[in-house]
Amino acid sequence: MTSMTHRASHAHADRRALPASRRSLLRSMVALSFTALAAGAVQAQDFPSRSLRLVVPFPAGGATDAVSRLAAEQLSPALGQQVVVMNKAGAAGGIASEFVANEPADGYTLLVAGQGQMFINRALGQKLGYDPDGFNYIGMLGAFPNVLVTHPQSIPAKTIDEFIKLAKEQPGGLSYGSNGIGSLAHLTTEVLAEAAGVKFLHVPYQGAAPQMTDLLSGRIGFSVIATQTVVSHIREGKLNALAVSTGKRFAGLPDVPTLVESGFPTLDVPVWFGIFAARETPAPVLEKLRNTFATVAATPAYEAGLAKISAQPLDLPVDRAEARFEAEKKMWVDAVERTGAKVN
Repeated sequence: MTSMTHRASHAHADRRALPASRRSLLRSMVALSFTALAAGAVQAQDFPSRSLRLVVPFPAGGATDAVSRLAAEQLSPALGQQVVVMNKAGAAGGIASEFVANEPADGYTLLVAGQGQMFINRALGQKLGYDPDGFNYIGMLGAFPNVLVTHPQSIPAKTIDEFIKLAKEQPGGLSYGSNGIGSLAHLTTEVLAEAAGVKFLHVPYQGAAPQMTDLLSGRIGFSVIATQTVVSHIREGKLNALAVSTGKRFAGLPDVPTLVESGFPTLDVPVWFGIFAARETPAPVLEKLRNTFATVAATPAYEAGLAKISAQPLDLPVDRAEARFEAEKKMWVDAVERTGAKVN
């Protein structure tokens, strides 16, 4: 007991021995810590107290805009505040990403982003005004299947096996279109080529319209392209659908197998878009955003909304997201290196 009293007296004496300025600084630091904790608790409790912005990296009217507006429409009542879609197109998603990165990290400005912004732009050597690792994942808006379609006369294959057989018989002889060097369609097709042990002839286009013109005329043999762009042509018999790029079959083309089913297990590569917040967003705010979006995304109304725009749910909770993102990042970086794709 005497020893404890002695130690306590000694510690008290040490504190008294500190210069007054240092004692004042320590008290200020402790007070600031408690103030920050209290402010964080209040912020989380009150969040959101005003409208939120969902920043979309493409113009209004496209598939990404459509899925973002679906999410905003259903998040607004769930959060009790309006979620406003803001379109900031350009630089392959870079303008939107940089904008969000420079806004306050308070959860009120959120980014819609996909593989391009998160993995491919940096791998292509594009100068970025944002750090792809500087965002926190909130949830997955949905996935858009790509479908491998062929011109029936140019490539008379009805299955992936027949298609790969033809490709092996004609090394570099089967031509395909994409919406540009380093695009998801380009890289997906090259990953398929490597997995199958074949070579294709790549014909890049500036936009979907000229690519579709050449595909329908048979000037190019095949494309890996968005389902919503070609479903009507498939149903009319103008194109043959051989496989979709998602992990499960696309409801709009239920008889078309997936690439995974067709023997390519790594090619579960839909075009996906998720919601992200700035890295420094307070943890309680992130948790509220994640929980609210997870609840919304699980509703029949949200799934029905996805089906209307030819999209699918992508079940990717936070605890599984990091592993998927790391695997995809490696795959796309490797694909860029193998193809030598770089921005001009």
